[in-house]
Amino acid sequence: MPAPSDRIRATPMTPDLKSLLSRRIHPDDSLPGEPAKEDPYREWGDLPFSVSVFDHWLSEEEYIAEPVVRHHDAVKKGLMAGYLEGERRFEAFYAELGREGAYLEARWRQGGRRFVPASSGLLKRIVRHSLREGRGMDLVFVAAPVRVIGCWNRTDLLLPETAAIRNEVAAAAMRHGLHVLP
Repeated sequence: MPAPSDRIRATPMTPDLKSLLSRRIHPDDSLPGEPAKEDPYREWGDLPFSVSVFDHWLSEEEYIAEPVVRHHDAVKKGLMAGYLEGERRFEAFYAELGREGAYLEARWRQGGRRFVPASSGLLKRIVRHSLREGRGMDLVFVAAPVRVIGCWNRTDLLLPETAAIRNEVAAAAMRHGLHVLP
C-alpha cells in the first residue's frame, strides 16, 4: 500500500480557490431562539445560496406534513424510493463538482484541512453520509471553487467564491434536478 503522501495528489492552488479557502465562517454566539447577532457567512456577501430537493423553503406546517424530510423518516415509513431519487440527484451534482477532488474542512482533526481526490471513493462516502444525516459535511470543491455545508434536511448551503461561480454551480444543480433557493 502506498504511503499516505503518495495517495493524495496535490492540486494546483488557483487564486479563486486560495481566496475561498482563506474565508472564515464566523461562529454565531446568540442564544437558541434569538436572531443571530451577526451573519456567520458575512465574508461571502450576497453570494450564498441553498440547493434542495424541495422547490421552496418549507413552512413549519409543510415540514411537519412532509412524509420524507430526513433519511430516518424514509426508512421508518418505508418510503425509500422517493428519498433515494433525491439522494441520487445530489450525488450526481456533487460528483460533477468533485471531478477534480475537494478539500475536507476538518477542524476537529489535527492539521485541519485535507485534500480528498475524486478517485478515492472517500468523497462519495462523505457526501452520502451527509445526505443521510450521519454527519455534516464541509467541503471546498476544486473544479468550481465553492464551499458546501451539508446535512440540513435535504437542503445544503453553498458558499461560492464569485458571482460567476455561483451562476455556474446553480446551473449545474438545476441540470441534476435540484432546486436553487435564495
